[in-house]
Amino acid sequence: MAEDRRRGGPGRFGWVAALGVLLALLVAFAGLAPTVDGVQSGGEVAAPPKFRDVKTALEAMYLVKGEFYRPVSLSTLVRAYLSEGTVSGMLAVLGDPYTRYMNPKEFQTLKDDSAGIFGGIGILVGIRDEQITIISPIENTPGMRAGLMPGDHIVEIDGVSTEGMAVDGAVSMMRGEPGTKVTIVVERRYPAGRFTVEIVRDIIDAPATRGYMVDESSGIGYIELRTFSQKAGHDIETEVLSLANQGMNGLILDLRYNGGGLVTQAVEVASKFVPSGAVMHVQGRDGQKKTLYTAGRRVTDVPIVVLVNEYTASASEIVSGALQDTKVATVVGVPTFGKGLVQTLFPLSDGSGLAVTTQIYLTAGERAITPDSPIKPDVEVQALTPEELEKVKNEQAKRGGPVGPVTAEDLLRIDPALDPQLRRALEILTDQIESRGAGRNAA
Repeated sequence: MAEDRRRGGPGRFGWVAALGVLLALLVAFAGLAPTVDGVQSGGEVAAPPKFRDVKTALEAMYLVKGEFYRPVSLSTLVRAYLSEGTVSGMLAVLGDPYTRYMNPKEFQTLKDDSAGIFGGIGILVGIRDEQITIISPIENTPGMRAGLMPGDHIVEIDGVSTEGMAVDGAVSMMRGEPGTKVTIVVERRYPAGRFTVEIVRDIIDAPATRGYMVDESSGIGYIELRTFSQKAGHDIETEVLSLANQGMNGLILDLRYNGGGLVTQAVEVASKFVPSGAVMHVQGRDGQKKTLYTAGRRVTDVPIVVLVNEYTASASEIVSGALQDTKVATVVGVPTFGKGLVQTLFPLSDGSGLAVTTQIYLTAGERAITPDSPIKPDVEVQALTPEELEKVKNEQAKRGGPVGPVTAEDLLRIDPALDPQLRRALEILTDQIESRGAGRNAA
């Protein structure tokens, strides 16, 4: 979950200039000089030049020392930079995978993500099992048409191994001009194997939501929120009001495969459902808690079920936690990812950027979210495994259904027969709607 913040002013640059003199002296006395660690050949990428980014490193030191959510000394950062010679190497000393440096191209890619329109292949990715992993392909995109599926590991991009690669770097490599090609090597658990696919990039217009009436007889609406981009709150309200005009009596809010986004939009989305009060709390390294309250108006009071899974993270956990803590919704699925950290984005003077973990967040009920303490569903329901899904598809084929292997469309299709979590959500809402109706009709 990220915020965008800009820092500047004489204080910052005076501090950086003074530190620059000190660091230059240290580099000189240590006998260090700008170097290049490797050469590019045979699909290997040269390591970044050492000590070529001193000014950027100084800006990063200033920001990390002043903003990182845990105290860190300047001497620790200087020693790390002298040892590693790069900003990314320096940041590794923090032991926080979410505090990271992005070169200008990677930083622009991240900003494009927030806007929701870019040139690429149409997949959402993250780090899972210490590997670049597809969280979800986006409908009607080259990635979906190429057969990429949630859970696939991307092990190589255009001949370059992704081992140890940051998400920003991987995404930047897969982005590009529409009509150009990118070749990726994918490792899949079921059926187990590794394969190579060449994909032609296209313009990706990734709307934050999709919604429709999933059960017209009961008036149950369904909204999938894919990411917390700049218009997520607006788009959610539009979808809810559209469904309300169709006679919605209950709502399924699907946050599965949603890896997060902008903290401001998490508050906006939660505010569409929570009557009033706290949505979340944030806490910086000074230990002081700040409460973020509902913003705007509640747009519905129908019964709600929130669907979550192991890919539900960050801003999605804020929303699911807020709706769970305030008793607005029943949460169904499996425990979430567990990322309770807020990153702030800082542009640097050369066009690059820094994402710094500046705060931890707590849910509306002041629960900390960690990998060991994620959002736990009120009703736990496992999704079908690919093996189980294949069996269901085979049974459907015997009754005249489509024949073929399991695809991403099968995993993401809104079909209760293929989705036990969705099926349970429909059952819960049907009961709640009937109970509401009985209560209102009682004499």
